[in-house]
Amino acid sequence: MVQAFKHGESAVRHPQAGFTLIEMLIATLVLVVGLMGGMALIITAMANDNRSKMDSSATVLSQMTMEMIASVPANSSSSVTIIDCNPTSSSASHTVSTAASTSGAGAPLTSGGAIDFTQSTVSGYSMSYYACQASTGDRQATYDVRWNVKTLSSNAKLVVVAAREVGGNTHANFFAVPVSLRMIVGL
Repeated sequence: MVQAFKHGESAVRHPQAGFTLIEMLIATLVLVVGLMGGMALIITAMANDNRSKMDSSATVLSQMTMEMIASVPANSSSSVTIIDCNPTSSSASHTVSTAASTSGAGAPLTSGGAIDFTQSTVSGYSMSYYACQASTGDRQATYDVRWNVKTLSSNAKLVVVAAREVGGNTHANFFAVPVSLRMIVGL
């Protein structure tokens, strides 16, 4: 069999001649897009982890405040003291009022019964709690803690407590509404 060759064409072909420049550019582009997506995923996961830690700390702080208020009988209006780890000792002690009223004393509530953080604080029914890491004492965050105490009867009161991080991330993707805890306290 006779083959006709065009001018300048060789009879030998190399099946594994390698990648062309365009193929290399496309492969590099695919790799870069994949790495950028992976980095975005890691950064988002880190931010969500931090938000979860702050939300959990706020809930635990609300629970602690709730338990301190619940330790006072419903028919008593005495106060309790909570101490945080603020290095300024004069700011570390917080007086928690447990006095109640029939309309609810303390922080204003929303129509759904949650603490309304859009309203101003009420003295004796709010604190700026300085949270620290237990092992090292390093500052972690400051929380705005508020509570409302409502008389239900002479032997029972409803306590609502909520906390949120002060100066936390306000970006819409990382925003979480503070959890309001509710408890009926009796004698």
